[in-house]
Amino acid sequence: MATGFASALSEGQPAQLDLGDDAVPCLVVGFTGADVMLAPQAPLPEDALAPGLTTYLLIEAGGSLQALKASVRPGYADGELIATLLDPFRLGQRRTFSRAPLVLPAHLRPAGTENPPNTTFTRDISAGGLRVAKQSSYLEADLHEIVIGLVQANAEIRATAETVRVTNQDVSLSFVDIGPSDRLLLAQLTFAFHRRRAAK
Repeated sequence: MATGFASALSEGQPAQLDLGDDAVPCLVVGFTGADVMLAPQAPLPEDALAPGLTTYLLIEAGGSLQALKASVRPGYADGELIATLLDPFRLGQRRTFSRAPLVLPAHLRPAGTENPPNTTFTRDISAGGLRVAKQSSYLEADLHEIVIGLVQANAEIRATAETVRVTNQDVSLSFVDIGPSDRLLLAQLTFAFHRRRAAK
């Protein structure tokens, strides 16, 4: 099972599904772990999604074409596909999850404290973490309790995240404790963002 793959994969990147006699052009909508969401740019042959079908996802990485063994199934949105990478090698990227530049209200405070939360906003999100604007009230800590507001859905996501990087403008955090349904919701938000971009 693929454990990671790299900056070779990016949202909106062209790719191809090699189906033997046919190569179907696709755009990468997003990725999470070994699953790569694809938007085919041409009709698929009728037997393209036969159960148990193993194929190759062709992408350009560092100036050379990479053929990644994958199983393919229908995606979550109409017309999309999910290619689960089966090759156990890395393309060199550090990100495991797609990220999207979504601005959402967020609160964070050092874990285990009663300090008032620092109110800020996200600069980007993913199912694996987030980057927020660093406010003057930010308190340095290795772990933060985080609440992300999903205003339109009248919901919030609660998680614990470790600090990965701090700059004068931003704080990057990686989730260490987040509910599976919350992680899935963040992945769906990023896919929806890139889906809209791919449709333009």
